[in-house]
Amino acid sequence: MAPAKKLLLINPNSNKHMTEGLELLLNDLNQQGTSPTIEVITYTAASGPNSINNEDDAHQTAMVCIADLNPKLSQYDAFLVACYSVHPLVTMIRSRVPPHVHVTGIFEASVTTALSLLPKPRAGAGSNENVFEKFGIVSTGTYWAKALSEGVRDLLGFSDLESCQRFKGVETTGLNADELHTASADIVREKMMDATKRLVKDRDVRVICLGCAGMAGMDDIVQEALVEELGAEGAKKVYIIDGVKVGIGLLESLVRALPGK
Repeated sequence: MAPAKKLLLINPNSNKHMTEGLELLLNDLNQQGTSPTIEVITYTAASGPNSINNEDDAHQTAMVCIADLNPKLSQYDAFLVACYSVHPLVTMIRSRVPPHVHVTGIFEASVTTALSLLPKPRAGAGSNENVFEKFGIVSTGTYWAKALSEGVRDLLGFSDLESCQRFKGVETTGLNADELHTASADIVREKMMDATKRLVKDRDVRVICLGCAGMAGMDDIVQEALVEELGAEGAKKVYIIDGVKVGIGLLESLVRALPGK
């Protein structure tokens, strides 16, 4: 029997509480009968920032992680970087492993999945209608509104944000990733619900991406906000994407479909 394929789920900051949240998410998947068909191992950066709040933090965490992981890269068949950003660690690992070893970040995985869920333009839509159903992102600190919007623009290959007609934009909670776990539950719930309602108020969003690994397991809060803002029937039309879940699913599929030559 061939040895089990291994996926390294990387928390690139040093916050072990966030890794524990990822492990709870994996346990929930197991209990739902949708456990990964490859072994998922979690990893936490040994040092560096405990919350990634800007580009400098992302670069610092990437350098810490690649120094530690470089001797161990051959031990894994896939890598998922659990930071919702254009994190440089994705490119660093990808450049150091062979083509059959698949690497992605939760940002890239969620945007790719969101696009696959959007309907085609409606035939005969008037000039005042939103021709494309859209996806949007609920994220943490205000820094990420611009950074993630530009990340979507670059990932989709547009020259400016105005050309990204299927992208609604980013709404932020004002809390950083660490505060999602250290602030009171009532404050987190209020901030998450407010950001969600702002994103969907125009009723043109079909897909919401949870824009932080620390939001793993917060689907229910977003769903509650959708019901309050759109009504029960309107809320049913909106998908909520957890980048960790879809990232694991995407990499599992790639490992099976493209195992290497």
